[in-house]
Amino acid sequence: MIQANDLSKSYDQHEVLKHISLTIPAHQVVAVIGPSGSGKSTFLRCLNGLETITGGSVSINNHLLKATDKKKTRLKTIHEIRQDTGMVFQQFNLYPHKTVIENVMEALIIVKKQSKSTAKTVAAQLLKRVGLQEKEDVYPSKLSGGQQQRVAIARALAMEPKIMLFDEPTSALDPELVGEVLKVMKELADEGMTMVIVTHEMRFAESAADRILFMADGQIVEDSEPKAFFAQPATERAQKFLAKVNEF
Repeated sequence: MIQANDLSKSYDQHEVLKHISLTIPAHQVVAVIGPSGSGKSTFLRCLNGLETITGGSVSINNHLLKATDKKKTRLKTIHEIRQDTGMVFQQFNLYPHKTVIENVMEALIIVKKQSKSTAKTVAAQLLKRVGLQEKEDVYPSKLSGGQQQRVAIARALAMEPKIMLFDEPTSALDPELVGEVLKVMKELADEGMTMVIVTHEMRFAESAADRILFMADGQIVEDSEPKAFFAQPATERAQKFLAKVNEF
């Protein structure tokens, strides 16, 4: 479902991602963890074309994006990739002047060309799926951060993605609101959605993920099952990271 081959990303002389190669099969949930500045979010953004890769290639559901592609080819491939990929960011990015259900309906009407009545029916089902059916006509400013993030998840699901990418989806939330977002994500994982999740929530990574990618200095330092990683990481770099996490 996802394949990176010698993937690299540089800003001028600064190499953020260094020759990453990996394969993620369908229905697998992958948690990407590591220290700040290790390239986790950049890696995620390269997968759906939000960052231009400077070396190697990425394949998403057989849509191949190469660093050597010409602009026209690259834009066409990115469009195809985004048809299959939903992304949820740290910030919710909801339209403040639209109600909750209108936020979810927007892409259904604009991109999928659905009628307003059809889009409203689909959006209502998605809001029920994330536990917000009673908030359809509320504006984002009246919601908690956790509720806004669940709307953002419903909006991403509206495009019927085959892959969901999450970039630290709970980092902007108060601690007491984190659980409601993680619950929705866990349900998606249990349903078999292919997911790549950049997260600082170690307990969630351990319980929900099939696989842990530990990144440091722009590289994947460890790639292992959660139980093995959290019980006894193989590298000194990962051991130091977990020791720091466990201090708190």
